[in-house]
Amino acid sequence: MQTSTLATALTIIISTGIVLCLSIAIIYFLFLYQRKRFRHQQEIIEIRETFNQTLLQSKLAIQEQTLDHISKELHANFSHLVSLININLSEILPQSPAEQRENIIETKSLAKQLMSELKALSANLNTDHIIHIGFVKALDNELSRLAKTKKYEVIIAKSGEEYRMLPEHEIILFRLCQEVLNNVVKYARASKVSTSLTFSPDRFALTIADDGSGFNVEDALKQSGEKQSTGLLNIRKRAALINAEFNIASREGEGTLVSINIPHPEILKSLVI
Repeated sequence: MQTSTLATALTIIISTGIVLCLSIAIIYFLFLYQRKRFRHQQEIIEIRETFNQTLLQSKLAIQEQTLDHISKELHANFSHLVSLININLSEILPQSPAEQRENIIETKSLAKQLMSELKALSANLNTDHIIHIGFVKALDNELSRLAKTKKYEVIIAKSGEEYRMLPEHEIILFRLCQEVLNNVVKYARASKVSTSLTFSPDRFALTIADDGSGFNVEDALKQSGEKQSTGLLNIRKRAALINAEFNIASREGEGTLVSINIPHPEILKSLVI
């Protein structure tokens, strides 16, 4: 009887041990499977992000090539045509009646102004020119063009010892600023644009503020995502390419403040490495 009871107890113990071992093995394999699945999902996400980043970089490269082409066309063709118009007007002027001379002189002045605007626009579209003069000078030129319209009060403030950033980063940063300023002109209905540049040992900080109508940022981001437009989401993606923090604060009727922060070039080099 005792032997039978002992055998039964031993059988139960062994069976329980086997069940526990099987349970542990199943749990372990499930854990390995989940971990492998998680890693696989992470790899897919990383591959997708890398692909999107590469795609965006390719788009930006194509965009810069296109802008360079337009810049050369403006400089070579349109500027040449405006020069011919000015020459023709100069030849017509001495032979014109006195009552028409004032209009011809005014037209010559407009042609000269058009030539100046074409040269400035061509320069701002030319990647090599922007790299040559640097981001700060290029932004100064863009803000000067905005001020010349006499529709905006333009204020520029700079602090810290100025330094250059990586050339490709300066190009992307300048294009970001162009898009921000373009949005101000298109939508803000502003009368004042204030820009601040701060050079510090650890970062470069840029802010662009306007006193325009403002907008709901969350709604704009949502619409940009739904329409897959080249709006705020695209600006943020471009900022991410240069490890920049991009923030925008706005309320309807209270204007808009855009801030961009980029690590110092030496810090960026270590991040790239």
